[in-house]
Amino acid sequence: MKSYDVVIIGAGIMGLSIGYELRLRNQKLRIAVVEKGTAGKEASWASVGMLEPQLIITQDSLNEENGIQRSFLNLCFESQFIFEEYIRRVEWVSKVNCEYRKEGILKLIPPDENADEKIAWLARIGIRGHYWDQDEIEKNEPALAEGFSAIHLPGNHQVENRKLVKALIYACKQTNVEIIENCPIADFNIVNDAIADISSLAEKYSAAHYILTAGAWSSQFPGLHGIIPDIRPMRGQIFSMQMPNEKFVRHAGSLDDFYYVPRNDGRILIGSTVEDVGFNKSVSQDVTDEFLKKLETIFPNSVYFKAIESWAGLRPVSQDRFPVLGETALSNLFVAAGHFRNGILLMPITARLMADVILDQKVSPLIQPFSTARFFRD
Repeated sequence: MKSYDVVIIGAGIMGLSIGYELRLRNQKLRIAVVEKGTAGKEASWASVGMLEPQLIITQDSLNEENGIQRSFLNLCFESQFIFEEYIRRVEWVSKVNCEYRKEGILKLIPPDENADEKIAWLARIGIRGHYWDQDEIEKNEPALAEGFSAIHLPGNHQVENRKLVKALIYACKQTNVEIIENCPIADFNIVNDAIADISSLAEKYSAAHYILTAGAWSSQFPGLHGIIPDIRPMRGQIFSMQMPNEKFVRHAGSLDDFYYVPRNDGRILIGSTVEDVGFNKSVSQDVTDEFLKKLETIFPNSVYFKAIESWAGLRPVSQDRFPVLGETALSNLFVAAGHFRNGILLMPITARLMADVILDQKVSPLIQPFSTARFFRD
């Protein structure tokens, strides 16, 4: 049996960032991050890295005076505020450029729509937006189809999530956080409302603290039924193409539920779907064809882009669509899962708040609304 101070189950962006944060705060901790497959190759790898607090908030739902929605926005804003500092620190340790881009993101407005109501709603939830008329579009995004205007969100940024994953892996290794891959956990040995040890097919692991960060698989462990609320996978299909040059499309943007994200190397990522199809990561040609049609209405010259690849990821979503964070009914088990479409954005604040809970027994007001208790009140 291998013994540690902290064992983290799941080496996606949450598990890696929490392990790294714990190690930075206490150099004496023995930390292991165990992963069923390859570190960082599930939802963290499949994402497009847009950092947008409002992604799952709608005008109708916010009008319901639902407190957890406002708490969620506050959590997103706090993470947005510390994101660049966190990225720069990881880049310095890992020597990996995560391509953090700050030119802002566009919400496109079709010719027959008025932007005033959307701008007012964004302002009400705390997001600053500037209207770009045809002249502004011509100056800042000249390849955009005629007739579109846009709302420019200067505070919403993007990061190259795959490079961020690589940077976190390097940072963990540089600081002696052990990453154990191809190690699916099969059993939890629970004694007196605490985990005594966990087992893979090849090894047992014991620790003072366990943190569950297994994304869409977090509620799939039989030994944790009734402890971890239901978290299910939600498939997102994505397609990438090569532009003529890296400046052809200058800003990430969206039109309704469709988005496009340019990369520094001249690729453009387009998508995405939100599909409740279980653990199915297949990609549909019909979906890809629909993406291409939508991109052509936005950037007509995209018909000349070269196709590169398509893929699908499984976003982890809880019953109420908000994260599951903090303590559980087991005294030494903690959870950070269910981030749905905001996992990359919420990474820094999740790492910081989880470290507060584990090392200092400090439960921030930011994290309290997202405890497992909201699903098990009876």
